[in-house]
Amino acid sequence: MQSIKYLGLGLMLSVLAGCDMDMNGMHGSNYAGKKFSSNGERIYFTGRSQSGTAISFSGGNMHAQGHQGGCVSCHGENRQGGRRMYPMFWLKTPPLTADALFDAHDQGHGDHDAYTLDALKVAITQGKDPSGKEMDTSMPRWSMGEEDLNDLVTFLGQGSAHLPKTPHNE
Repeated sequence: MQSIKYLGLGLMLSVLAGCDMDMNGMHGSNYAGKKFSSNGERIYFTGRSQSGTAISFSGGNMHAQGHQGGCVSCHGENRQGGRRMYPMFWLKTPPLTADALFDAHDQGHGDHDAYTLDALKVAITQGKDPSGKEMDTSMPRWSMGEEDLNDLVTFLGQGSAHLPKTPHNE
C-alpha cells in the first residue's frame, strides 16, 4: 500500500512538473542532431561544451536538477523567458535576449543596471545580478572553463549595440 501511495505521488509530481516543462527544454525538441553555429549556442541548448562534456552546476529548480539540460530548459529556444518555475509557479524566467540583458534594462530583470559581459559571467557562475544581489536559487550556478564561459556570453550578447567589440563578442 505504501508503494502505491508513493507511485501516485510520483505520478502527480510528474504531471505538475510537466505543466510547463518536458525532458527536452520546456516544449522544445531533442538537440542531439542540431547543428550549432558556435560553442556558446551549443552550451545554451544542451548544457554541454564543444568537446561533449556536460557543464556542471549547483542549485537550480527541480527540473534542472533532474534533467540537467542547458539554459534553453528554462529560458526557451528564442531566449524570451517567461516560463513558470516549478514548484514556485510565481517565479518566471527572465528573457536572455541581447536587448533584455545589455540594452534598456526594463524587461523583467529587476531593479539593477544592464549587464556587461563580466557581470553576465558573474550571474552565470555565482548567481549575482549586476548590483551584486543574489539571484533566486532556481537559477543554477554553472561551473565551466573560461573559454566556454566566454563563448556562452558571446552567444548571449550577439546583436547588442551596447557591447564593446572584443575578441569574445565580434
